Amino acid sequence: MKDAGHARPADLARAAETTTATVSNWLNDHVKANHVKAEQLFRIADAVKLDPRELLFGPLGRGVGERGTAYMHMPSEAHLDVWQAAYELVAHILDERGLEVGYRREATLGLMAHDLLMEGVSRGKVARVVMTALP
Repeated sequence: MKDAGHARPADLARAAETTTATVSNWLNDHVKANHVKAEQLFRIADAVKLDPRELLFGPLGRGVGERGTAYMHMPSEAHLDVWQAAYELVAHILDERGLEVGYRREATLGLMAHDLLMEGVSRGKVARVVMTALP
């Protein structure tokens, strides 16, 4: 909301031509996906500069107030490069140290590396963070 230039729910409500109560329901996760009016969804999505599907279902495919919807956010090519860099970084560190940590731990480390790289943290700093998370 603030990223889109709306400091308060009332500001967002004005921009989306809706009520503060409606915005409050969205912010507090009191909206059911099957009860959303399309026009309202698009106005709010435009006001917060999000894809309507992302607003309704979330970036990871979870619905507002629901679990497991059909919508899945597909990463762009640029994000795939970051995933590859994160995976290679973690794999290199594990290989260099001769460690086998299991696929779940490796996936967690890869996700952490990805998120840090997406935030603009340098590869060197990401590598140091990954190394501190190892046994």
